[in-house]
Amino acid sequence: MNVGVFVFQWLHVIFAIFWFGSSMAMNFIFIPALNRLPLDKQREIGSHLGAVAERVLNVVGPVVIVLGVIRGTVFGPIQSLDALTSTYGVTWLIALIAALATYLWAKVQIEPALARMNAIPIDQALDADGRPSPAMLAAIGVVKRNAMLELLGFLVVFTCMMLLRFGY
Repeated sequence: MNVGVFVFQWLHVIFAIFWFGSSMAMNFIFIPALNRLPLDKQREIGSHLGAVAERVLNVVGPVVIVLGVIRGTVFGPIQSLDALTSTYGVTWLIALIAALATYLWAKVQIEPALARMNAIPIDQALDADGRPSPAMLAAIGVVKRNAMLELLGFLVVFTCMMLLRFGY
């Protein structure tokens, strides 16, 4: 067994689990729980949660991508551009592009959408009856759509990783 391959593979997988798992936990656990709180509490807790998540995931995402490149090239079968025409190479390239796109999607779509949503003043975010205003509902819709598209990116990467593991 090559210790270098083992270490890079282990780090790549553990950081990928962290990155993908964080997105899943945010979408299916934390955000639904926050939605049960009053808007001012949602923003207070959400801003702290978001600041920590952004700081950590700005490191974890690129680390996963770099480790994947090293794992596929230095410690893997992608030793030349010709290798990218093999089944493995094409699958690896799709995974790389999807991982980069997923990371960039969070940076250029999700983060700004969250900032726009949180910039809506509370008196304009809620109607007189306490329900979200049309502007707030629209902003929430954009954030939810962008988050679901991020998960789709993760599913593409995850599927490619499974295919690579089984030699496709």
